[in-house]
Amino acid sequence: MNVGVISGRYPITEFDSSINHKLYADTYGYTYINCNWPTQATNPYLNKIYYVLAYLELFDYVIWIDDDAFFFDFDTDIMQYAPQDKKIISFCKSPSYKSLKTYLSSGQFIVKSNALSKQFFKDILKQDLNKIKTWWTDDLGYFSNGDQDIMVYLLLVNNNYIGKCQLFDYQKFNSRFENVFLEDIHKPLVLHFTGKPNIKEENYLRLQIEYKLMPSLVENTILAKFGLPIWQPKQRISYKRRLKQYLKQVLKWS
Repeated sequence: MNVGVISGRYPITEFDSSINHKLYADTYGYTYINCNWPTQATNPYLNKIYYVLAYLELFDYVIWIDDDAFFFDFDTDIMQYAPQDKKIISFCKSPSYKSLKTYLSSGQFIVKSNALSKQFFKDILKQDLNKIKTWWTDDLGYFSNGDQDIMVYLLLVNNNYIGKCQLFDYQKFNSRFENVFLEDIHKPLVLHFTGKPNIKEENYLRLQIEYKLMPSLVENTILAKFGLPIWQPKQRISYKRRLKQYLKQVLKWS
């Protein structure tokens, strides 16, 4: 089985997630591709669609993971959630404890490579978001004005794609920062930082401090196996200083 893990962002991300994604892919013998180049998309959310289309034909399956999402459990193979039978794509639902919910999360997905899935991504690029927003109903959750909404629309309306999606509980590969410390606590397979940029940055730094992790959020034992630098006690001071400086700046903005 030839599997590609694809991630990235344009402009280039400030998260050190590419190392995380690469090491996870290497752990399972998958190919990793990082994308940080501009596309024809006028909506930045649609860059990922161009990225997936650029490489989909090279693999049997493609795993997409956002730049602000990290593999947190290297002992679990995400491919156990690959679409089965005639399904072409797998997503997770949004967290059940959140008041603001979405029908699905397109931050991470697994897509089977075939003619239908390729057409699905091409069709995403053809849609008019304004028309979809008019069609949207409250029971579908929050409208994010991006690729996620277009995917929901096509999966529910287009006869070619109805019934082609496999939807999992959020805990499978769409956990959040709160799940580590506060809400519905469990060990995430994928930890996705969401929300406003200042909140994401604060949570990202806090996790590094509390778990004594490098910015890649890869466990130190795994980093050592790959011959990479591991967390050192002196870095705790550095991270705390960065966090304090950042919070001071946030207070100035508020």
